[in-house]
Amino acid sequence: DKSAMTACNKKALAVLNELIGMTVTDLSKLHRTNVETLITIQVHQKDICDELLKKKVKDPGDFEWQKQARFYWRDEKDTTVISICDVDFDYCYEYLGCKERLVITPLTDRCYITLSQAIGMFLGGAPAGPAGTGKTETTK
Repeated sequence: DKSAMTACNKKALAVLNELIGMTVTDLSKLHRTNVETLITIQVHQKDICDELLKKKVKDPGDFEWQKQARFYWRDEKDTTVISICDVDFDYCYEYLGCKERLVITPLTDRCYITLSQAIGMFLGGAPAGPAGTGKTETTK
């Protein structure tokens, strides 16, 4: 469908606007943290949709699509698989709680790709940099 990405982008914007509308309501501290986290993730989702539209990505083999974290349900495994580039991970249903979330930047995306490739090759990674720049949050 040629208009699928445009429709996805409109849906992402509608969800984002709905979440923004929730911020002006009376929310408990936990619910406010949930909504703020969802807004952060949704803004990133909208940015990704905008970028894919701008670059006119149409092929699922295109690197601009492949570098995104993608979640697929696999009937044969009866589980969810997380794919990034050419590495697949079985989703382990780990609950990390309702935490505040840092903004997702292009550098964060690059770290996701680098660390997932390293883990896919049974290696590791050690993000380095000044304090308070999101290394722990990115690694989680």
